[in-house]
Amino acid sequence: MKYYFIIFILFGLLGCSRKKETNERYTAEQISSLHLEHSRVLVSEKDSLIPIDLNQFYGKRNFDFQSLVKEIRLVPLETIEESLVDAIYKVIPTATYIYVYDRYKRGGIVIFDQEGKFVKRIPNGPGPGELSRLYDIDFDEENDQLIAYEHSFLSFYKPDGEFIRQVRLPFGFYNIVAIPNGYLMFSSSGDGNEHMQGLEQYNLWVTDKNFKVISVALSSYYDNINYSWYRYLYKNQKIMVTQKFNDTIYQYNAKANRLQAKYLLDFQDKKLPQRYLEGNYEEFKRTLKNNDYYFFIGEYLDIGEFQVIYLDNWYNNLRPIIYRNKRSGNLVGGTHGDIKISELPPLVFPKSAYGNELISWYIPNKDFPFNTKSNIISGEDKKKIKDLTKEDNPVLVFFRLNDF
Repeated sequence: MKYYFIIFILFGLLGCSRKKETNERYTAEQISSLHLEHSRVLVSEKDSLIPIDLNQFYGKRNFDFQSLVKEIRLVPLETIEESLVDAIYKVIPTATYIYVYDRYKRGGIVIFDQEGKFVKRIPNGPGPGELSRLYDIDFDEENDQLIAYEHSFLSFYKPDGEFIRQVRLPFGFYNIVAIPNGYLMFSSSGDGNEHMQGLEQYNLWVTDKNFKVISVALSSYYDNINYSWYRYLYKNQKIMVTQKFNDTIYQYNAKANRLQAKYLLDFQDKKLPQRYLEGNYEEFKRTLKNNDYYFFIGEYLDIGEFQVIYLDNWYNNLRPIIYRNKRSGNLVGGTHGDIKISELPPLVFPKSAYGNELISWYIPNKDFPFNTKSNIISGEDKKKIKDLTKEDNPVLVFFRLNDF
């Protein structure tokens, strides 16, 4: 009995210790620095909401992707031991560099110049300037700095990857975008923000450069259904915001600190009923595997005149992609984009955007016929890729769309 009593006491002390650690994760000074009492809730404006009818894109559907492509340019990423790239999570091009956030050795950032020549790797590790628990990256044009969000720190680098400093953050979040005079952040209820005095119920936070919370928006939905490695903030020519399972796409105006509900996705015929989003994850997963439902997780791209929307269907194991021309309102898409392998690399499902270009990537193969035969790929780009094999780094594909 004496030993059981000692073990009981030890577990009790351990529990108290953990509770104390949780309660004291952020100091009173850090919480005070947020100025939560002065934060305000942004209400999204819905006066010009544009509906997008997606009901025609159900089921397995081929579409002529080849005719959508206006021009492409290829950037093979240099392959040396230091530059090896694993699965890519995010690509951020700038006028000078290309930043690749990949999974290599638990996540890091590889920096290439605009031609794909290796500049530097910021690796995962415990040392100064190295990365640990990396969640997201962005480039702060206002201050000409690369920023990396590591739970619970923000690290700052010069454009070439030289480490500047690191600051400890007074809250946790998921995605980050640098805006003039501050940051835009996407959070979820699982980020440990119980000290936010009720503001933790919102997904979108606007802060200044010192992380004072200016405003919040978008009530959090369906937090019991967790997803990983999705983005909900998209910064290109505009800043667009999405939420998981919310069929509205928002536009954020940083200058006016204004949030506008811009587009409403309509796929009511087979939309996943809301009641399955309010239960637990196991029920959600079981329902999607056994019923022909579609849902929007929040994946979205915007390049000025065009937008790209992704849906999901687990019952048929389908992922429709829809291209939309904003000027005409025309939609093109499906589950399989037809291309001629003699003309184009596989780039139907882009992962990022830069200016007026969408960005995809592929694993090179010396025998791909487009290496030599393509009429779309320039002669200069053909020289860059003709001898590449699957042992080389991925090739980034930047492409523009034809009007449709």
